Amino acid sequence: MEEEEPRELGKISGKEMNNHEEGSHVDETLGTYQAEDINTARDDDIGVESRAVLQEVDSVITVPDDDQFEQVSLKDQSGHGGLTQFQISDDLRHSSGGSEDAYDFSAGKFMMEFDSPLAGVHHDRHSSSPGPERQSLSHIRQSSSTSLDSALYLYGDGGHSPAGSPQKPKPKPVMPNVSPELLHLVDSAIMGKPESLYKLKNVVNGAETFGDGEQADGIAFLVVDSLLATMGGVESFEEDEDNNPPSVMLNSRAAIVAGEIIPWLPWVGDAEDLMSPRTRMVRGLLAILRACTRNRAMCSQAGLLGVLLRSAEKIFVEEFGSTEQLKWDGTPLCYCIQYLAGHSLSVLDLHRWFQAITRTIISPWGARLMLALEKAVGGKESRGPACTFEFDGESSGLLGPGESRWPFTNGYAFATWIYIESFADTLNTATAAAAIAAAAAAKSGKSSAMSAAAAASALAGEGTAHMPRLFSFLSADNQGMEAYFHAQFLVVEVGSGRGKKASLHFTHAFKPQCWYFVGLEHTCKQGLLGKAESELRLYIDGSLYESRPFDFPRISKSLAFCCIGTNPPPTIAGLQRRRRQCPLFAEMGPIYIFREPIGAERMARLASRGGDVLPSFGNAAGLPWVATNEHVQSMEEESALLDAEIGGCIHLLYHPNLLSGRYCPDASPSGAAGMIRRPAEVLGQVHVATRMRPAEALWALGFGGPMTLLPLAVSNVHENSLEPEHGNISLSLATTTLAAPIFRIIAKSIQHPGNNEELCRTRGPEVLSKILYYLLQTLSSLDVANREGVGDEELVVAIVSLCQSQKYNHVLKVQLFSRLLLDLKIWSLCNYGLQKKLLSSLADMVFTEASVMRDANAIQMLLDGCRRCYWTIRENDSVNTFSLNEGTRPVGEVNALVDELLVVIELLIVAAPPSLAVDDLRCLLGFMVDCPQPNQVMSYCRV
Repeated sequence: MEEEEPRELGKISGKEMNNHEEGSHVDETLGTYQAEDINTARDDDIGVESRAVLQEVDSVITVPDDDQFEQVSLKDQSGHGGLTQFQISDDLRHSSGGSEDAYDFSAGKFMMEFDSPLAGVHHDRHSSSPGPERQSLSHIRQSSSTSLDSALYLYGDGGHSPAGSPQKPKPKPVMPNVSPELLHLVDSAIMGKPESLYKLKNVVNGAETFGDGEQADGIAFLVVDSLLATMGGVESFEEDEDNNPPSVMLNSRAAIVAGEIIPWLPWVGDAEDLMSPRTRMVRGLLAILRACTRNRAMCSQAGLLGVLLRSAEKIFVEEFGSTEQLKWDGTPLCYCIQYLAGHSLSVLDLHRWFQAITRTIISPWGARLMLALEKAVGGKESRGPACTFEFDGESSGLLGPGESRWPFTNGYAFATWIYIESFADTLNTATAAAAIAAAAAAKSGKSSAMSAAAAASALAGEGTAHMPRLFSFLSADNQGMEAYFHAQFLVVEVGSGRGKKASLHFTHAFKPQCWYFVGLEHTCKQGLLGKAESELRLYIDGSLYESRPFDFPRISKSLAFCCIGTNPPPTIAGLQRRRRQCPLFAEMGPIYIFREPIGAERMARLASRGGDVLPSFGNAAGLPWVATNEHVQSMEEESALLDAEIGGCIHLLYHPNLLSGRYCPDASPSGAAGMIRRPAEVLGQVHVATRMRPAEALWALGFGGPMTLLPLAVSNVHENSLEPEHGNISLSLATTTLAAPIFRIIAKSIQHPGNNEELCRTRGPEVLSKILYYLLQTLSSLDVANREGVGDEELVVAIVSLCQSQKYNHVLKVQLFSRLLLDLKIWSLCNYGLQKKLLSSLADMVFTEASVMRDANAIQMLLDGCRRCYWTIRENDSVNTFSLNEGTRPVGEVNALVDELLVVIELLIVAAPPSLAVDDLRCLLGFMVDCPQPNQVMSYCRV
């Protein structure tokens, strides 16, 4: 193989780069990547020079390297279907039916050529529809008069890039054969012309004929596939996320048009192996939104969530109002809404969401929309920072400043929040490096053997296996340390003098698309006999996960490269042989780099504080914010104390909130004070994603925060007292269905300090107890034939999770327990099984929630509940157990519940300190004196 590689490259250099078009051919193959502005007048010179240089260094490429990395060719990467760059360029150049339309833009000189007949739009396992429309789509050729790529670049998302960022290379999507008139209509709708959007809706719906009168389904399929291609294309329409590798979409405005026309698209034809245009459009959008966070950020910024909510409301209201049966499955549309809202949810969109639930509450889709809101509130993305760096996995990263001396003499620490989109390589990673090398060679007019080797290696797909870098701290001669991901495992590699390298592989398997707080710490302690004791530690979410002995390198060189999210690009690092850039495809929160280890305790405090805080140091930090909420006050004081402790050992601190243009200023004490300016330079494209979490939107919506959800669980209220009362049967059934998701949403949202304060301010526990009693009464009245009681176990589980979800407000938690869990009168309408499960749950919580149950006076409340609900000789305030009807109660089940209750009381007495034994004994004696049932008196005597 080593003998065949130079021969193959010789063919390439003689065959691929030998004509007049080859100067711009490199840029074409690389997706019109533009690292430098290169005049087309020098095309011939560049082609000749590239050919000469590549022929000159054939022997250089075959020289074995000392690196310990695995050699992998891009042609072996499964994600690209076995196509190499040469195969792609061959197909593009040698096609017979293509056209060459060049669009010259003054800002960038994009040269777009369509040299190949593109394959038809495949419908994967799902065919669009039977008949001639499908056959016509399978033999599509690119139109020679109008190109959808022109619209793609004209209406691209350049507005989302930071100032000064170069345009990202776009792969050419597969385009359907769309007539120029229809293409112009789609382009005009993407540009934002309302009359074009209105006409497009009528065209896909069949209300207006278009062109030669082709059937509406055929036109709808063409419009759907054109919009998907403009957005970047979809590899699979299956709902399994693994079938669509992460990729960044090209145009979010096309997604807005797609969302607008969903209600007008035909839905007939859905089957196991067929997709209607509406289903194809929604599933395509879902695949794009699932692909990566950047897609969700672009669509959220463009306003797609509000569009999808309006479309969903229109479809579900019309469908339920129809006399026909339910027709179209809107579950994928609800998933689209859930994924977008999980990324960011504005107050306006949340208000529109409530309106959609209210108008569809009687239909099955009202409950489905509420479940989507619940999933969004507790989604994976909401656990990360509100503002993050977005690294695209192709050429992006942050390049920190160098140092005249090595800053990490006694160890170091690195901490950040990270959400890894994918660990896989992308085709554009190698091609971007080749473009940089080619542009640099063309600009300088000369090239070294090493630079040509790097360019040829990148073009041929040679180089090391793709191991995306978390950080790289290197000297000019490759000494230092790097942290990178080898598959899903984190590896730390150090290099010292004379080419010595050592690496340590941690055993934690990181999952893609999950938020982690990652901390690395390398300690170096001098022993008594002069021998250093070094240790490398990995922290996951604030906890020490792994600690291993690992020699700390002694480096006397200066720090040349301080890279975050990548290793030094070849042009910066002197085009290192057989080493290509391995950028990270991930989101990252604030990045802390310490000159020395900070210890496990500070690392845990840093993780628990979260990534939203922008630290302040020195006298300018001021006093902590004085808040009415004690929890927020303590958080601010703890944060200020942590800043004071770590301020002296921070080397660099980069926060995404501070990124401006191509630079991110250093927020460390020296950088913030202006003593030393050490901004990080943006490599490639680094976007900043700013999101509003659903819990924050609930707090900002209005007075009461999450309590605003409760009216959706009530079917009717008294017009004077506003007390909840029973409404009609259909509405009552619908509202009780929403009750469990609403309680779960409240349980998740009160982790936010603002929502917690709103719950206390509105007397939340008291209101929730009234709503719960009303719901159980409603459920019991709706099921009159069932004399065993309410059997809604989901509601009981939701209430238990709500009471246990409170972590830091002890007073509120005591009120929730006393109002919701310990009041047996509320639960008396439930059946025997649910009441027994509730008492078993209380027994399990005796030791985990001992202080809460003691402060809630649990023993006395449970004894009072037994008196009201489980005495066979009734008193004036007794309630009927299991049912609203005055029926005979099964004595055996009542006695079994009393036994379960005695277990809870006995555990409470055992868990109590001896000083409280007198009070517990007084409660028991008072109950036994009044109890008219000898069997219960005997049971309590045993206690």
